[in-house]
Amino acid sequence: MVKVVTSALKETKMVIFDEAIIAVLSASLVAPFIVPRIDAVVDSVPILRDHHTISAIAAGVITFAVAKGIPKIPSFVRAIIIGVAGAFILAGIVPLYTNVTNRGVSQ
Repeated sequence: MVKVVTSALKETKMVIFDEAIIAVLSASLVAPFIVPRIDAVVDSVPILRDHHTISAIAAGVITFAVAKGIPKIPSFVRAIIIGVAGAFILAGIVPLYTNVTNRGVSQ
């Protein structure tokens, strides 16, 4: 019985500290605090202010590059940065997806 409980706790720990799960949690829990601050900085650039979708995708790609480019960053922090980058990409793609899917729908 003790071996089963120990094994279950070990598996739970492995799941909780999985980078993919941390990235998804980061996209939903951390990104809402970080994305608006970066959006405010991006909106201060006149060209990007008019093209919010392009600027969100660009910010996501740059954030992915930051996560990849820093060599000695802990995997936990890298997963958080990847989650935030995913939130940027999603914020940029959702309006495009909505325009394409609603094209033939009458309102």
